Parts: sequence; structure tokens; C-alpha cells
Amino acid sequence: MQQILEGSGAHSRVQEWLRNSPLRITRARSAVATVLLRQTAPISAEVVFRQLIEDHQNISLGSVYRILKQMEDDGLVLRDRHITSGGVKAIYSIRSEEPLSRRYQFRCDVCGRQQRIADAILAGQLASVATLEGFVMPDEITIPARCRDC
Repeated sequence: MQQILEGSGAHSRVQEWLRNSPLRITRARSAVATVLLRQTAPISAEVVFRQLIEDHQNISLGSVYRILKQMEDDGLVLRDRHITSGGVKAIYSIRSEEPLSRRYQFRCDVCGRQQRIADAILAGQLASVATLEGFVMPDEITIPARCRDC
């Protein structure tokens, strides 16, 4: 079984999840966790899959998605959406022990559905402009909008 990277709180949470999960500790689960622990930013399942190929791990893309879903359901992994010119992609990261300092989200003004905005560049730009203009940013910013279903 592949060694999980050490040296962080995330490492110990991953080890604990692997031990406490009702699922068997498999090479595939360990390998996916290792890839996520090596990342400094959230990544897509496809990027996890490519990293596994580079690490000479024979794990299917479908298995990567199933493992990420299990990790998300158990609260170990955070799934966000990343909006690019190519569309919307799900991105994954090991959930931080510390709460997010700022939260940006859209909220539909008709049905109330909310969608978190996971865009580090946008967050950085908002914080920079606020600082330059002498504003203090609140911890949560909700942008009223209308979802495509409404």
C-alpha cells in the first residue's frame, strides 16, 4: 500500500478516515488520498487520475470518482465548482480543519438555492480592491442572482 504523506493535520485526518471508514483500506483509496495531500490547490478528478497514472497506479477514472464521493460523504474532502472558459468542473481538496475565512456564494432570489464560488483568483481580487479602497470585507458575501431552473 502506498505511504500517505506525513507532516500535517490533513495527514492525520486522512489516516484517521482510512482507519475509521467502514470500507476496507485499499491501495486505490490510499493512492487518491496521497494525491490530494500533495496538492496546494483543489484539483479535478481527471487531474487526480492523471497523477495516479504518473505514479504508476492502475486505478480507473470511475474508481477515482467513487473514492472522491466516499471521501466527500464522510466529510474528509471538500467538493467545489470551478468555472472556466471550458465550463464548470468539480474540484476536490482535503477539507481544512480551520473554517474558511471568507465565503462567497450566489443565492437564487426565487428558490433560494445557493452555490459557493470556489475561485481563489476572484477572492484575491475582491480582497485587494477592498484593501486599496479602504473597505473591510465581511466574512460572507452573498450575491443575489437567478438560477437557470427559475
